[in-house]
Amino acid sequence: MSKKILDLTLELYEGIQTWHIHPKVGMIDYHQWWLNKDRYKLPCQGFSTKLLSFTDHTGTHVDAQKHFFPEGDSIEKLPLDRMMGEALFLDVSFRDLNGPVTSNHLREGLKKSGERIKPDDILIVRAWPLEWGIEGFNESRGLTDDAVDWVIENNFKMIGTDLAGIDDGEDWTRPVHYKLLSKKTPIVENLINLDKIQQSRFEFIALPLRIKGATGSPIRAIALLD
Repeated sequence: MSKKILDLTLELYEGIQTWHIHPKVGMIDYHQWWLNKDRYKLPCQGFSTKLLSFTDHTGTHVDAQKHFFPEGDSIEKLPLDRMMGEALFLDVSFRDLNGPVTSNHLREGLKKSGERIKPDDILIVRAWPLEWGIEGFNESRGLTDDAVDWVIENNFKMIGTDLAGIDDGEDWTRPVHYKLLSKKTPIVENLINLDKIQQSRFEFIALPLRIKGATGSPIRAIALLD
C-alpha cells in the first residue's frame, strides 16, 4: 500500500470513560488459558477471552439515527458507503475554546484549506488543539445551529470531529444531532490524532459494528494519507 495509515481511534482500556454520564469501560477475564489448557494438546496451550462492558457511544464512535429518534434507524441499517470515502479536512482549532464552532469558523477553515467542496465529501473537523480528555475537554462547546446549517447546505455525507460532543452543550435543543440525524447523516465523535494531518484531503474509513438495535457503535477510524 502506497498510502500511510494514520489511526484516528481512541484506545479503549479498563476504566476509560469517554463521557461523564456513561459508565467506564469494564474488561474482565472470562476464559483464561491456564483453566482450560488440559483439554488441549501441545502446541496448543488453551485460550483466553475477555468479557467487555461499555455503551454503544464509547470511545471514537458513530451515532445512528436512533440515538435521537426513537423510531429511527439503528446502527446495523447505516449504509457503509456513508462511512468511507474522500474527506475534506477543516482545522478550526484556532477558535476561542470558550466559545462554540460557528459557520464563520468553518468558512475560514475552508478558505485556509484552499479546497472546494465536492459531491459526496466527508467532513472532518479539528476543533480541539489540546490533548484528548484533559480538564475542560468534555465541556468544550461544539457546533452552533448556523454551523450545522452550513454543513447541511454543502451536502456532506458524514461529519466527524475530535470533540466529545458535536453540539454546543449550552444549546439544549441539540440542533446538530437533530438536524443531521433527521437526514440520516452519520456523526462521528472523539476522533484523535487530527493534529498529525498535514493535508486538506485524505481517504477516510470508519466502520461500525453490526449491532442490531444499537443507537451507535464504536468504530475503528483511519485516515489514508499521501
